[in-house]
Amino acid sequence: MNKRLLSVRVAAVAILLAGASSCTKNNTLKGPASLQTTARSVTAGDTILNVNYESGTTDSGIPGLPGSDASAPDAAYMVSPGATGNYAIAHKVVYGDSAYYSDGNWRSETTARFLTYTQFTPGQERRYEFSVLLKDWPAWTSAESATRSNIFQCRVSNSSAYVPVMVRLQRNAIQIRRADASTATLVTNYMDYANQWMHFRIDVKWAMDNTGYIKTYNKLPGQSGYTQSSSIENIRTYTGDTTVNGGGKFGYAKWGVYGVPDNITGIAYHDDIRIIALN
Repeated sequence: MNKRLLSVRVAAVAILLAGASSCTKNNTLKGPASLQTTARSVTAGDTILNVNYESGTTDSGIPGLPGSDASAPDAAYMVSPGATGNYAIAHKVVYGDSAYYSDGNWRSETTARFLTYTQFTPGQERRYEFSVLLKDWPAWTSAESATRSNIFQCRVSNSSAYVPVMVRLQRNAIQIRRADASTATLVTNYMDYANQWMHFRIDVKWAMDNTGYIKTYNKLPGQSGYTQSSSIENIRTYTGDTTVNGGGKFGYAKWGVYGVPDNITGIAYHDDIRIIALN
């Protein structure tokens, strides 16, 4: 099935990339580093970021997109096939091995923090999509903490407040923790979908007052389309303080494996990470 043409505007220059079949995907954003890190004007419906890994590299051919900060050679690596194409990225964390410890925790994550055009600020409405496969995760046991790992986040820079969007493995469920610290279950038991691709969509209105919303949708194995899994409205979703010098001035998405229980190796595959403008 052909993917639709995606438009990204850089100043007055329009860059049009042809869509591709489900087996050969194209990165929406191509070009020199100067185009990858500059703020861009977008309108409703524009795809701001499309990370599909069809370059066969952990940066998906996008300058400024790191595979992982962990030093282990296999903290981030390519796998084939992906969710809809030839490739996806795998993030791996081995608890107790310092090579998988980075940025203050047992983690291996890709961050879009350095891609200025993907950052969010109050007043924006954005859609975040990602596909994830939990590779060989064992079932949760009562000997572990309830929270096993985080697999997708929207964070606010230099903010000590709650991460406004955190998708995490909570016991055997996949759960979202939201800006107001409330939670909702997205998948009751991910062991039902062991080693299978699951697809998620998160719509957010970023707001510093109680006009924001966070809505989630799933497309699980065997389902032909997305179904709504949670919704919360009339909340503050942007948890940073934009007036603080050097802190809380923008938000950004990240994905991978953040935290694993004792004596566990956690591996998650990610593919088709997209950020789409809703306004």
